Amino acid sequence: MKTFLILIVGIVGLFVAATAVMFVLKACPPKGPWPVPPWCGRTVKEEFKDVLVVPTNLDKIIYPNFYKQAKPTNITVNDPYCLIEAPETVYPATYLGDYSLPQIKGAPLPAGITRIIGLKDGWMPHPNNNTGCYSFGYAAMKEAYEKTLRRVKAIGAEKITFTNYVHLSNFKSAEIDVSDKAVSEKDLRFVATKAREQNLEVILYLNLSPGEEKVSLEIPSASWLSALIHNWEPFVLDQATIAEETGIYAIMINHFHYQPSIKGFEDAYQNEMLALLQKIRNVYSGKVLLMIEPMSDANLGKLDTLLKQVDGFIYTPFANILQYESDKTVSVSRLKTQYLNGFANLGRDFGKYSKPIYFRIHSARRRSMLSKES
Repeated sequence: MKTFLILIVGIVGLFVAATAVMFVLKACPPKGPWPVPPWCGRTVKEEFKDVLVVPTNLDKIIYPNFYKQAKPTNITVNDPYCLIEAPETVYPATYLGDYSLPQIKGAPLPAGITRIIGLKDGWMPHPNNNTGCYSFGYAAMKEAYEKTLRRVKAIGAEKITFTNYVHLSNFKSAEIDVSDKAVSEKDLRFVATKAREQNLEVILYLNLSPGEEKVSLEIPSASWLSALIHNWEPFVLDQATIAEETGIYAIMINHFHYQPSIKGFEDAYQNEMLALLQKIRNVYSGKVLLMIEPMSDANLGKLDTLLKQVDGFIYTPFANILQYESDKTVSVSRLKTQYLNGFANLGRDFGKYSKPIYFRIHSARRRSMLSKES
């Protein structure tokens, strides 16, 4: 027994000594299923070819000369998908096609247009199968958020959007796991408080993720839609209560991600959403916004009361605007015409309500979203 204990102590001592040496030398063990020391993190290096490299320090960008002289190059980035700070940002040169970087004309924006920056929602874990970037540590992520707010102010934004998530737990019965929020109450209060310290107003976006459920974009029945909205209600009211207490400027009443068309179910949708809207008004005095994508091809006349009672609309312009066109010729004038036609239709359908429209424009730095196929 004594020999066994000596052996155990020796093994532990050897492990401690080896760890101490690795710490001093900042050495890392080979890759494997075992845990790695905190100083090793999960850093990976990735080379990006044919990209435009732009300084993150705005003082280093001399406009317009910088953009006139920018040339594509290759660069290797450490841990690009979990990076908190970097001296440069890289953009695929293929984004430009045969065109040069566009000049900014007409700046600053007219007074009637508000500049809003949407903060990416991937820095913390959430039900959409994203585990976050834990190699940097939770405190570092919160610090990065505060630094991001300063960059947001530097480019003249007045508001930010921030997203919270829940997910479907049973699609067949329209059940939602409202207890499993992506952003805790403590974190949401932190987000709102730090934004207000920078004199930035917050628009709270809400998202319903499919999670691990197989979902259909065909609404099964009016009763199923009513059940979905009833099950969505506790999450929205919880977020609205926090929004009221933290001075959040606006909150969304419906949701992104799982957003089937409500065509054919307009009456059920309007009745349930009006009831939800009243409950939100009882706890929240800010703006309540409605995302209009679920109204695609729906009879807007049957939704008129709801559209009148919300405070604004959220609209996502199509990024793949030529996907369903027979003529997929890409040119600035053609794309401009397509977007202008879309905006004209938007004005035709929603302009009569005289409410602000919030344009939700996507950009992403994840590799899967930078490929030509995407």
